[in-house]
Amino acid sequence: MKKVLFVITKSNWGGAQRYVYDLAVSLPKEEYEIAVALGGTGVLAVKLKEAGVRVVGIPHLERDISFIKELLSTLYLWKIFQNEKPDIIHLNSSKIGGLGALVAYILTLWDNWDRKGTARAMWKPKVIFTVHGWAFNERRNFIYQGIIYFLQWLTAFLSDNIVIISRHDYRQAVEMPLIGNEKFILLPLGIKMPEFLPQEAAREFFQPKADPPMAGKIERKTKIIIGTIAEFTKNKGLEYLIDGIEKMKKDENTKLSFQTVIIGGGEDFEKIKKDVADKKLENKIILTGFIMDASKYLKAFDIFILPSLKEGLPYVVLEAMNAGLPIVASSVGGLTDLIENEKNGILIPPKNAGEITEVLGELIHHPAKRKKYGEHSLELATQKFSFEKMLSGTIDIYNR
Repeated sequence: MKKVLFVITKSNWGGAQRYVYDLAVSLPKEEYEIAVALGGTGVLAVKLKEAGVRVVGIPHLERDISFIKELLSTLYLWKIFQNEKPDIIHLNSSKIGGLGALVAYILTLWDNWDRKGTARAMWKPKVIFTVHGWAFNERRNFIYQGIIYFLQWLTAFLSDNIVIISRHDYRQAVEMPLIGNEKFILLPLGIKMPEFLPQEAAREFFQPKADPPMAGKIERKTKIIIGTIAEFTKNKGLEYLIDGIEKMKKDENTKLSFQTVIIGGGEDFEKIKKDVADKKLENKIILTGFIMDASKYLKAFDIFILPSLKEGLPYVVLEAMNAGLPIVASSVGGLTDLIENEKNGILIPPKNAGEITEVLGELIHHPAKRKKYGEHSLELATQKFSFEKMLSGTIDIYNR
């Protein structure tokens, strides 16, 4: 039986966390002993414990950089790797990827030196790093971006295999110097079919009785619901969506009965909420806050939009495709893997509120096009992005 230790920075609930959870609870128990090392006590930690997966805490581990906390986290990782002695270390997220790969490399050298003259077998774990979007693609100043690129390169250099979930990130990976292309493995995300509420029941949720209370509600007379599920950060481009909705409200050609629902929370929530109020869009934009298992409400929407500035291969779009929705998304990162332009949705340039207005207006006025795109979304999701393919591909990598 192989011992697998997943390692991830944060225990909140995002794409990387769901990836870890899905694999940890689905790997064959008769073949793998699973544990997950993580920072914090968030939703991921709770869900893993409920599923019977052993959780190992990493104190002081946070996304933001702090020299003292980095040092403490590194020492804890050293201790965890020594105690666990896993056969496979599966690293997720950029920060822990770098720390984990470096600690595993040094600890392996130390163990090899320490065993000299004894009959003790050398411990040599297989180190795997999954790229959930290269961190050097985030908007930074030139110097900081260069440092991040080097750290990501070092992580890849020290890892045995690097799992890439989008073609965009794979193309960037194979251009990295001094790393053999055979290390990089393109393995798209896959999801199990979510359990969706029917449209009427899903829309009923977005009413005044909802808990937590929302800034606005879906009016029963509304014909078209535009929706998204996103963390409120700069990378998600929500400010451009709000500007686009403002233009739609002013445009006589799009003054139909439509509303927009944005599900999620995050560091920019209050800023976005103020922007909506300042633009007097409360009757057009509903901010729900964070909702657990939000995907089950996707059928409340007629159109799904994700105006991101940076993406890996987002789960939320796969979920929307499984819900049979037409997709509007920025032509960045892995979104170009998921959206076949004018087949299951429309790709738009990032940071372009005018394009958002135009495309949403087009889909609002053409129900046949929405239906056609939605049907193709479901077909693509079930054929190309199944969870079974991702799981079997991961097991193949573990067994190499």
